[in-house]
Amino acid sequence: MKNWGAFVAWLLFLLLADDALLRNHWEGALVAFAALVLVPLGLSLLGHRQGVWFWLPAAGFCVAYLLYPAAYAAFFALPYFLWAAWMTVREFVNLVVFRKFELKNWVRVAALGYWATGAAWGLFFLGDIQPLGFDAVIVGLTAAHFYVAGFVLSVVVYCLLSESPSPANNLLGWGVMAGMPMVAAGITLTKMGNSPVFEWVSALGFAALAMGIVGKMAQIGSSKKYPRIARRLWLGGCACLLVGATLAALYALRFMFPIGWVNIPNMKVWHGTLNAVGFGWLVLHGWVQASKAQENV
Repeated sequence: MKNWGAFVAWLLFLLLADDALLRNHWEGALVAFAALVLVPLGLSLLGHRQGVWFWLPAAGFCVAYLLYPAAYAAFFALPYFLWAAWMTVREFVNLVVFRKFELKNWVRVAALGYWATGAAWGLFFLGDIQPLGFDAVIVGLTAAHFYVAGFVLSVVVYCLLSESPSPANNLLGWGVMAGMPMVAAGITLTKMGNSPVFEWVSALGFAALAMGIVGKMAQIGSSKKYPRIARRLWLGGCACLLVGATLAALYALRFMFPIGWVNIPNMKVWHGTLNAVGFGWLVLHGWVQASKAQENV
């Protein structure tokens, strides 16, 4: 499916979705966007172009969100999760068996692992499973975060490492592998009644990682080595991530400097949409355009 076709499919999803889903669980629409648009783009950049056998479970995954909160909705999402988990395990086994221990290969495994984890949390949301007592909104948001903050950022860093394994890009590689687990641990510790200090430190650290990626993407976005369309897409995506990361930092500091507007209902609409539809689609699409230009050289 072409990139625009996938985007149109998501617009159709929005037309078919129940008003209650879009109003109360906009994060579910962003997860559907990731499944239809971001994941195929990212997988192609990781060297895993998908055929019809990907689109069937992806379509089922989105149908599951259209059926929510029906008790059987999760069954439609199960094949998609199994596909993501199988690809992650296969990639990890290949890395170990063939001893391809370069950092970018570890980042590729991490990207697939984040994808599978996002699919798992989507399955939890659809099945009304609430790990550690997190409510449905947090479960749905966790799925969205693993897709964007995990999968998309890892794909972008993989592309940067493929272009240049510089010390700065290596640092981003280690950061993108450690960032999401640290943030998840911080949120979990806060949920369990511990001090929120670890949560806001890890969240601010992840925001700094995002800023580092913005800096690197802005740097290559100003280089005439890449096609103009790719550079424009990168710069537009970086602007979205800059705003999204700033909102994330403000939310992380809510315990020290509370701002009434910076709350979950607003964050999942503005922060989530800017990161997924703004940064994710624009930057990945830019890398696809750059790859096509290199293939034609």
